[in-house]
Amino acid sequence: MSEEYEHDGLIENPFDRRSFLKLGGGLLVTASIGGALPEGARALSDATGGGKEAPSLAALVRQGKLPALNKRLPANPQIVKPVSRLGAYGGTLRTAAVGVEDLASWIVMTTFYENMLAFRLPWKGKGSITDVTPNICESFTLNRSGTEFTFKLRRGLRWSDGRPFTADDVVFAVNDLGTHKVLAPRPQARLSGRDGRGCRAEKIGTYTVKLVYPSPNSIALQGVCSAGGFYLHAPAHYLKQFHIDHNPNANDLAKQNGFPDWVALMASKNDRHNIDRPTVAAWKIATPFGAGSQTVYVRNPYYWKVDTQGRQLPYIDKWVFTVASSPEVELGQVLNGQVDLVGRLINTSANKPVLAQNRKRGKYHFFELDTSFMNQGLIQLNQTAQDPVLRQIFRNKDFRIGLSHAINRTELVQTVFAGQGEPWQQSPKKDSPWYDATMAKQYTQFSLALANQALDRAGYRRRGDFRIGPDGKAISFVVECANNTPQMAQMLTLIQKTWSAVGIDMTISNVTEDLYFQRQAANQHQASMFGASGGDNPILYAGSYIPLTIRGNTWAALWGLWKESSGTKGEMPPQYVRDWYALYNGLLGTTKPVTQKNLMARILRGVRDNFPNIGTVSVPVGYGIVSNRLKNVPRYVPGNLTFANVGPTHPEQYFIGK
Repeated sequence: MSEEYEHDGLIENPFDRRSFLKLGGGLLVTASIGGALPEGARALSDATGGGKEAPSLAALVRQGKLPALNKRLPANPQIVKPVSRLGAYGGTLRTAAVGVEDLASWIVMTTFYENMLAFRLPWKGKGSITDVTPNICESFTLNRSGTEFTFKLRRGLRWSDGRPFTADDVVFAVNDLGTHKVLAPRPQARLSGRDGRGCRAEKIGTYTVKLVYPSPNSIALQGVCSAGGFYLHAPAHYLKQFHIDHNPNANDLAKQNGFPDWVALMASKNDRHNIDRPTVAAWKIATPFGAGSQTVYVRNPYYWKVDTQGRQLPYIDKWVFTVASSPEVELGQVLNGQVDLVGRLINTSANKPVLAQNRKRGKYHFFELDTSFMNQGLIQLNQTAQDPVLRQIFRNKDFRIGLSHAINRTELVQTVFAGQGEPWQQSPKKDSPWYDATMAKQYTQFSLALANQALDRAGYRRRGDFRIGPDGKAISFVVECANNTPQMAQMLTLIQKTWSAVGIDMTISNVTEDLYFQRQAANQHQASMFGASGGDNPILYAGSYIPLTIRGNTWAALWGLWKESSGTKGEMPPQYVRDWYALYNGLLGTTKPVTQKNLMARILRGVRDNFPNIGTVSVPVGYGIVSNRLKNVPRYVPGNLTFANVGPTHPEQYFIGK
């Protein structure tokens, strides 16, 4: 195999503390306990006076209820350099979420974030293959074409129930779950090549495994680093009993447990919120969903990371997630000092003034939270809508241009976002290597005159208060948004007025996030507004620009379905969209960053010139909220979907202190 990259996880270039704090997190170094530590690590003194493991675990060892620490750690544990100082064991971290959907996402971005690979720190914000470093694995290699990836696992790493983590867990996760013909007839993008066929995992040895793709997917490894990248490992020893290929009686077992078949049973048992499912994360479930208003996670005694003194992480005993009924309730909890960490939903521009004024009362402070999102709310008109008249209208570029000019984005910035952000289209951010000023600013001038001119060019003349469509009826459609992002409904309310002024009747439908995605996946929506990712690295989130799947591409749902089904479902898109697909397939077929960048730039130029979606406001550098008692949270956290919020900053080295 011709290797282009080989990574062993060792960071050889030290950086100073100021840069360390600014760039967001703990330094990862791979070494053996008792071996040579990197320069700077030996200088850190253990001021805590504690032992090498949490006192509660040491007590269990003395009682004979838990193996000794050297039996629980791998031979080559991951070493994490704390952000500021070595921590003390103990304490409870309090956090909150709004509803189950938000809770599930927030858990992934905090206590669940342990993937085969991680993005290298300090984060450079590009998300290329050169930013990828080992995490669960000890090292990895890949070939030049992006068709083979080999992982060397950590010998002695264990699941939270003490069972060994081996190549069998990767093989099972990929072959029996992620690409299984029944469980995943259409494997998700990170596990399939550009032709849509799933990869296969091959066991090379007990601690070595190789992924082989039938066609290239050169960005698969970056996807493994991102939120939700935990699909390369699963506890085979636990899950095999529910799988028909490993247990012929799986259907009987399913019925005994109240499920119609083994597929439904597996979905339940493989749910990462299942209290019985072993994990390799720093904390494991103690109180699951549905057991009340709180979900609790407690330390994993077999966690495989240590600090620079060889002390087992995590420092914190447990996390308590409180499920709030609304963003307003969660905001009140923060203002009252009841929450230690927040990085979603309530950290809006509108809430920042009141949060800033109450920092002393609530005993908290802010950290910078950059984001991969490119737009506060992208308006997507479904060009494959069920209504053929709306299809014709929405596919008219001049119609979209007219609607764009009829948005007072300055009013949105001042009214909804407290002066934060600027008028912005569907475009990468200014600090992205793919930034295009024309793409970002085209058609953002608020002018009813320009709007009317474009709508006239589109051929939809005005009759009284409304413009008339090709069916002779007033143009009228519904824009859907999710109710857990109230700023979108606020924006649409203002946009509704200015669109009405140019003769367009728009109705707002504010629905639950669950229903929003259900309707989108069924192509039942006419138009939608949702936050758009892909602001930092469009390669990793190309689906935010072009319709690669049905989910997430509300402007061309059936074209996305056609792409993800290799033409067996949905509708064939026009040639210009198929040209984008060809460029994207070329991107997947090379691991050369420069070639990837250039191909993505060509796709973006096509999107710019076609102008399929209507942007509103840019997403400025945001903020998160952290209590004064929670230590080692970095001052700057880059990214969101790409970097997965605070997860990659190693919450296992956070601690409660004065």
